[in-house]
Amino acid sequence: MKFPRVLSLAALLTAALSGFAQFESARIHPDNALPAYPPSLQTAGITRGYAIAAVSIDTEGKVQDAMILAHTHARLAEVTRQALGEWRFIPARLDGTPVPVQTELRIDYSLEGAVITSNLLNHFFFDHLEGAGDLAVKTALCSAAKLDRPPQLVAGDAPRYAEGANKDGVSGRVQVHFYIDERGEVRFACAEPAGHPYLLAQAVQAVRRWKFDPPTSRGRPVMVAAVQEFDFGGGHR
Repeated sequence: MKFPRVLSLAALLTAALSGFAQFESARIHPDNALPAYPPSLQTAGITRGYAIAAVSIDTEGKVQDAMILAHTHARLAEVTRQALGEWRFIPARLDGTPVPVQTELRIDYSLEGAVITSNLLNHFFFDHLEGAGDLAVKTALCSAAKLDRPPQLVAGDAPRYAEGANKDGVSGRVQVHFYIDERGEVRFACAEPAGHPYLLAQAVQAVRRWKFDPPTSRGRPVMVAAVQEFDFGGGHR
């Protein structure tokens, strides 16, 4: 199985399992309280903005992990983080069975109230973000061009691949998208929903156990988005 040691950086993170048949996305519970617009921003004459968060949801609809990826104002990042810590979700389901998922939420704030969008394309991964005035975007992610060096894997193994799987025709390529945080820990690993479920599960489980040297930019620890492709048998190169 092809297993490169240096990762390429990604511009996309997809919600886990979102492409399978009979899949129901996780939904925000209707009883959740929407975050209020911070009075301090209104006093400062700022009337709109947004925050984008990655969220991991378990089979009971509880938030297991959440982090702010981009925001227009630090105060909006704070109220978003606080709200997510108290929210519950209606669990995602695959063929009627609750499954854990990872997704992204964008919360647009205005004086009129908050509007929530989920399963976003991650435009905020791009190197050049458009923005001006009170909508200038601050992202928690560092672009590839600004890293001191590519992410370096220091611990972790390739995915398991059962000996009989290739004989049974279970082969193909799997791409796993994930974040590497400032400590070198893998966060929010999930596979593009294309390929055999066995291969997707093995790839994601392996990546979640990986450990990296903390990525840096000008010597300062940063967070990056990454993608790793695995080639399971079948003669792929």
